[in-house]
Amino acid sequence: MALMIATLVLGFALPALGRIVDRAHVAHAQTQLGESFLTATRHAVASGSATVICPVNENGDCEEAPDWSRGWLVFADLDNDRQFGGRDIVIRRFEPVAGGLRLYSTEGRKRIVFQPQGDSAGTNVTFTLCSRRHNAIGQLMLSNTGRFRAAKITSDSDRLCI
Repeated sequence: MALMIATLVLGFALPALGRIVDRAHVAHAQTQLGESFLTATRHAVASGSATVICPVNENGDCEEAPDWSRGWLVFADLDNDRQFGGRDIVIRRFEPVAGGLRLYSTEGRKRIVFQPQGDSAGTNVTFTLCSRRHNAIGQLMLSNTGRFRAAKITSDSDRLCI
């Protein structure tokens, strides 16, 4: 009888614990993204030059893909080519997303450029966090005015997580 009760308790507790851990990882990713946006904005405004954030590949270079799971790079774009190169200065590198989660940006936004007036050039960008089970567990949005917020998961969010 005790074994049956323990099994039932574990059956209910483990999925709930998994959701709590996932929420903690989503909050951590949101904090890291928010910190990178604030860092880039501050540097762009203070220096009067563009600052770029890009996802990195396995070599630590800017990646031309919407997958930010390996981490990202914030750099001062001194030569204004929006590519990380020899003249540019690394401001900060951010580590890969924790907990085995995947992080994807809107398909057309493979980098974010902050202008000297503090806004991000281009359109809004949505970041989708995907669990190990390939479902969307969080969405974060950065507007082109520089406002960052949690967003509602939409019905088509899971398609990014495959």
